[in-house]
Order: sequence, then C-alpha cells, then structure tokens
Amino acid sequence: MPVRSEVRQLADGVLHVVTLDRPEARNALDTASTAELVDVLDDADRDVELRGVLVTGAGGVFCAGADVREAAEDGGRRRMELLTVLYEQLTHLRVPTAAAIEGPAVGGGAELAGACDLRVAATSATFRFPGASFGVPIGTARTVGQVGLSVAKDWVLSGRDVPAAEAESRGFVQRLVPDGQAVPTAITWLEQVAGRDPATIALLKRLFDDHGGVRDRVAFENDLLRSQAETGALPSLDHDLPTTVRPRRR
Repeated sequence: MPVRSEVRQLADGVLHVVTLDRPEARNALDTASTAELVDVLDDADRDVELRGVLVTGAGGVFCAGADVREAAEDGGRRRMELLTVLYEQLTHLRVPTAAAIEGPAVGGGAELAGACDLRVAATSATFRFPGASFGVPIGTARTVGQVGLSVAKDWVLSGRDVPAAEAESRGFVQRLVPDGQAVPTAITWLEQVAGRDPATIALLKRLFDDHGGVRDRVAFENDLLRSQAETGALPSLDHDLPTTVRPRRR
C-alpha cells in the first residue's frame, strides 16, 4: 500500500501515524496514493479518540511532490483536485498535526509539511517549492505567514533547495534533529499536546488559523489550483475566479 496508517495508544486517546510508502517514486503523490491519503486522514478525523496525527515518509524521503510521471487521461485534473482536498483536510483537522521530515520535501511534499502544526526536520532534510518551474501558482498561502513575505518570495520564486538548517533559522522548521530522530521527536510533542484538553486545543487551532488568515489564504490558493486543473491554463485573477474570492482592486 502506498500509504500506511498505524494507530498508537496514548494515555488518553490515540495517535495516528501516517506514512507515505512509495519508495520506487520517492513517495511522490499520484492520483491513487493521494486519494488513499485523503481517505486515511478522513478516517482518522472520524475517530472520536483521535488526539493527534503524524505524517512522515518511508525510506529516507519525505515526499517528492506530485508524481509528474503519471500518465493521467484527464491531464492530472483529478490529482490536483485531490491535492486541494488534502491541503484543506490538514488545515481543518481539530487535533494537532506534525510532519517528521527526513530527506527531501518537494512541491506537494513541502506543502504537506507546511500544512502541519509542527515540522520536525532531520539535518539532511531539504525543502523546495518548484511551482514556478512547472507553471503552477502554489507556495504562497502558508509560507507568507510562516517565514514572512521576503523569505517566502525567495523560496517560492527561485524554487531552490532550502536546507533544513536554513528552514529552522527562518521558523519554518520548529525542531531540527539528527537524522533518524524526526519521528520520535514529533511523537513526543504530539503526546505532550494530547495531554491537554481536546476541546481547548481544537478551539486554539481554529483561532490560530483565523487570526493568521490561513484558512482564507489556503481556500484562495486552492481556488486557483482548481481553476487551473479545470482549464489547463494558468488562471487569471480577474476572469477565472468568482468575485466572492477575487482580490479587490481599486
């Protein structure tokens, strides 16, 4: 299976550990694996005992992003739709989420890590937002709030590899650990947060997202991606989005 899910019992509730496991594709997300990941997270969210979700990758790679090698009959539209659902799922989860990153996190993989509340990176980890290279307008919604406008522009417009140490110095990574320690470190944090009142944690998560504007920014970026998936062309802010989400221009 391209996605493995393990339920770990905590003192009060459970933790779901979700592992991307497509070693032959460096854990890249094709349509089938993205759909499975969406289903796994949906099942976890329905678990009344859920207290946290950990996302990681097998084989020393977090996720190489969308599988551009996939020969999709619809031009990748279904995969893009599923990716937008995935980004919204992680944004809206009521429980704390953590990404344990070993090796590269590229494109959709970097977005997947960015969607989690905590990012624990091994020293060998790297991040890359290559949307500009592929004509895909993604990478701004979360990075602006996480690293600031100037750094976000550097990373997203250049599409360069960002070492884990740099990502930690800019605040994108909250824990920098030796190789092999990302998963246990992330689990320790999730166990700590799981000991707090679940209703309060859920409310705090919603307040953080609302105060930081994350929900609105992610929804807007996803509208752009869905428009591009539907038309096959780079979307126009003035013509391809509904007036309810289109930026106001004076």
